[in-house]
Amino acid sequence: MGNIVASSSPFLYPFIVEYSLIGAAVLYVMWKNIGKDPIFQGELQEEDRLSRTSSAQSTNPVNCSGSSKGLFFGLLVLVICVICLIVFFVLIYHDHYRLLAVYLSDLSHCSILLFAIIAIIVGFFRVKSLRFSTCRKDQLRDILLRVAAFGLYIHAMFGIIAGSLSSVSYIPNILLLVTSCLTLLQVTLQSLLIADMSCRSSHLPEQDQQKPGRQIVTFLMISNLTLWVIYTFQMQKVEASPVEREFYGVMGWAVITRVTLPLSIFYRFHSAVTFAEVWKNSYRNVSS
Repeated sequence: MGNIVASSSPFLYPFIVEYSLIGAAVLYVMWKNIGKDPIFQGELQEEDRLSRTSSAQSTNPVNCSGSSKGLFFGLLVLVICVICLIVFFVLIYHDHYRLLAVYLSDLSHCSILLFAIIAIIVGFFRVKSLRFSTCRKDQLRDILLRVAAFGLYIHAMFGIIAGSLSSVSYIPNILLLVTSCLTLLQVTLQSLLIADMSCRSSHLPEQDQQKPGRQIVTFLMISNLTLWVIYTFQMQKVEASPVEREFYGVMGWAVITRVTLPLSIFYRFHSAVTFAEVWKNSYRNVSS
């Protein structure tokens, strides 16, 4: 049992941090709202209307049209990622193939980020036809995304520092620098897209069939789950970060990873959940 606990503790540690972060955010939202004088009549009528609307919608079957292509390409990326992950764990413990495992890790991570950036840019153009209305405010979601994105920014910045100040002739340094820069760009664009999509919804009957942007939302949801798998199982390995380990030292990089990686893991998972909410709420049938 001691060996099992020791082997599983690196993977369980981020969940402890994430649970604490969620608990702190929930308590903050409660502290912020307790004691306010509610406008009983207006708020209760609005809550009753929303409750009746959601109850009526729950009886309708889930409409999955407009998401098959995004689902297919997202699952394809997930399968390729799992294969690369398996190959990484096989090669990383062999000295002769360790550098190849690092190449495979960085290239797969970089490719997913690049595909996600392209999808986000396409998504900005696709969702322009949706109606821009009052944003669906979710204080808890916004707080968690911002705090988690801050941790991911810090993790990427440490990667940029290590990659730029190390030898540029060493290929892993270049891969680390490119991957960290793409991470900053992808997180920024994705946060903007989430904020934009949270304020848009279908308003024309023809959009019930076309569902512009839903393919992109589906792909990004699965892509963030894929990155969550990478951060949870691969990036916690010290062997997967030889450049950072050499630049900051084993102890220094371990401390940085312990502080920033749980937030990075949480950002990817919470982004996938947020895209699932957008997938459900922004493309409701106009007739309903």
